Amino acid sequence: MIIRHEYRLKLDQYRELPPKRKYPDVELRNPVPADVPVLAELMLDSYRGTIDYAGETLTDARGEMESHFAGGYGKPLAECSWLGYIGPDLVSACLVAWWEKRDCPLISFVMTGSNWKGRQLGAILLQTSLQSLMQAGYTEARAVITEGNLPSEALFEKAGFQPTT
Repeated sequence: MIIRHEYRLKLDQYRELPPKRKYPDVELRNPVPADVPVLAELMLDSYRGTIDYAGETLTDARGEMESHFAGGYGKPLAECSWLGYIGPDLVSACLVAWWEKRDCPLISFVMTGSNWKGRQLGAILLQTSLQSLMQAGYTEARAVITEGNLPSEALFEKAGFQPTT
């Protein structure tokens, strides 16, 4: 059975941690619905071999990304969501939506391509999204993480997120 835990961050308690490595060549931009195909490829590559992978296909991943842009996770907050490119390659992404149930932003996805994991790119994208949320006047953010997803748990806890249960 898959168990997921909700995490919460009061944005006035956000602890920006400088990445271990800097990537001046990472180009950041906000996502648009036309990014669905490349985001689906990133999602599948990012999740394959992890606790969150259950044999999904590229079609499944595309459906998840289409659902995000269609409001399946809440209204997309594109101005607070970020894609990270190195050259022509999408290497990481952080997607944020408005979670009506909790009346606050939800970090829906943080994804980093398999060839780029362990290089702090997820941290860069999460930090950029959290900074955008603060600048937009939001006071908290939430995330839902699968129990045992140690890299995600560590990433969010380093930013100051705490489990709610």
